[in-house]
Amino acid sequence: MQYTSYCALATLLAVGAACQKASVSPAATDQRIVGEWHWVSSMGGISGKQNHTPASTGSTDTWVLKADSTYQRRTTQPGGAQTTETGTFSLGSIKSIYTGQPARALTLRSKQPQTFVVLELTPRLVLGDNYYDGFAHTYER
Repeated sequence: MQYTSYCALATLLAVGAACQKASVSPAATDQRIVGEWHWVSSMGGISGKQNHTPASTGSTDTWVLKADSTYQRRTTQPGGAQTTETGTFSLGSIKSIYTGQPARALTLRSKQPQTFVVLELTPRLVLGDNYYDGFAHTYER
C-alpha cells in the first residue's frame, strides 16, 4: 500500500510539473515597446479637450524601456530641473474603461506603480490613464 502511495504521489508531481506554464519575460512578449519614447502630447481631462505639449508646459518627458524589463524616465521641468525615475515594467492585461473589455496594459513599477491602457503601439505609443477624466498620452520614437 505504501509503495502505491509513493508511485501515485510521484506521478502526480510529474504531471503537475509538466502542466506548469513556461515563464516568459513580460517585455519579451512585444519587443515593439522597447526603445526610447519622447512625449508629444497629453489630451483629456474633465472637458476631454485639455491639450498639453512640451511647448505649452515647458517640460519634456522621455521614457527608455529596455529589453530586460527595466525603464528610465527623464523629466525636465521649466527652469531646467531634471528628475530621473527608474524601475521595472511589464505588459499585461487590464479591463479598459474605454471598451469594458480586457486590453493590453503597460505597468511601470517604481516608488508609485502606474498602469496604463496601451491604445496604440506603432512608431507611436499612446497610453490611456484608464480612469474617467484621465488623459491619453502620446509618445514617439
